[in-house]
Amino acid sequence: MNISRHLRDFFVPDARNNYTPHAVSHRNLSFYAGLMFSVKLLTLFSLDLLPQNQAFSSAVTQENVLQLTNYSRQAFGLSELKVNLELSKAAQAKALDMLKNQYFAHNSPAGLTPWDFIKAQGYNYIIAGENLAVNFYTSESLESAWMNSPEHKANILNKDFQDIGIGISSGTLKGLKATVVVQMFGSVIDQPITMQNGFSTKQTLSVPEQKVYIPTPLKISLATPLLESPDFSLTNDKAFQLKGFAPGADTVYVLVNHEAVIAVPVVQGKFSAELNLSEGSSVVNVVSFKNGIESSPISKTLTIQLDSSAPSVAQANVRPSEQGDYIVEVQTQGDASKVLANLGDKNMFLQPTENPDVWQGRFVGNLEELQGKLSVSAYDLAGNSKISLIANLSLDVVDSFGFMAEKDYKVSLIGQIFSLKVVNQFYIYFVLFLLAALALSIGFKRHVQNLGLVAHTSAMVVVALIFWVT
Repeated sequence: MNISRHLRDFFVPDARNNYTPHAVSHRNLSFYAGLMFSVKLLTLFSLDLLPQNQAFSSAVTQENVLQLTNYSRQAFGLSELKVNLELSKAAQAKALDMLKNQYFAHNSPAGLTPWDFIKAQGYNYIIAGENLAVNFYTSESLESAWMNSPEHKANILNKDFQDIGIGISSGTLKGLKATVVVQMFGSVIDQPITMQNGFSTKQTLSVPEQKVYIPTPLKISLATPLLESPDFSLTNDKAFQLKGFAPGADTVYVLVNHEAVIAVPVVQGKFSAELNLSEGSSVVNVVSFKNGIESSPISKTLTIQLDSSAPSVAQANVRPSEQGDYIVEVQTQGDASKVLANLGDKNMFLQPTENPDVWQGRFVGNLEELQGKLSVSAYDLAGNSKISLIANLSLDVVDSFGFMAEKDYKVSLIGQIFSLKVVNQFYIYFVLFLLAALALSIGFKRHVQNLGLVAHTSAMVVVALIFWVT
């Protein structure tokens, strides 16, 4: 009874509510106005302009995973992988098999290896590999996780791979909802070959390298070789030029991580060697010889850090400020030492915040001037750099406003991510609510009308429509 009476007082004019339904009372209309203004302000201040790259903050699909995989390869100067039908069928079959037989591993409980799935589809390979993932909801987080795993990254950046197949399947895995992603890589040969049993992320045919052996000296009588490089070198070039001096010697042996890798001649007391470095830190020493019987003490240690991976933009946020300009905030992935933002003919170095991976800056000017494509370039100390297209800032109506928007921007409200179109629907529902309340108020007591209330409610409808459009 009480609920029915409250609902009647809320929507229907009566003597109990002084012929003013609570739904359209001045007090509630003020509350509605405050609520609409709050939603609009939160939307403006949290607007995340999506970049032009459609794979940015994208769903896990074959197309998006392929695109991001090839972006990673391009960043390291590698050729793009091509989708292969047989590998795609093999990857999808593996994804379905994991859900069917309730496992998440390279080898199935029945003993099937990745190569069994690949060969079953008629793909004759000389080299093949597989990456697995489960329960990632964006392609970016999936690619980031793979690139942060040495084994998975090795597959993605393997220069010998030419083809790729991607399988995605959703279902239940061990009692929980799960989405499984399978990447299969390979390169074909004309005739099939027999691979060894067991799983490896990389199986190749290779020629054993000849080892370099340092002779046993009869006496240590030569001067210690001197290296031209400082004690520590940071580089992004795998081919490192090592130079130095070895007085009285005819040969210098170069040790990398305490293992001899090359012997080079000494000419007029000088030597030079090109080292093929591995990613990460390498310890280099040299020792000189004369006639294979006289040697020097071992040289000082040179530490070489090879960093060929460019930092990238993991997340970006662009929003208009109260002063009428744009605030740019990006989160980098990798050891970025500087971040440059470019908008049209304007360039600006972003400044680091308390979080060393978050950079922020402001393009000063009015919104009419600050238009065009916004890109961000991240640099590291090794000289690597990567440019990312973040957004296309435009005041064009079709590109920027409400129900006419071709792009579906994202907004962050109360810690959750919503579609801008969904947020705008709030105003439509609000208009329908006000019109229904006004119709009930007028329809039930046509002879007793509060014209001020009707005017204020109608005004609130107009405001909600304006918020919807803008």
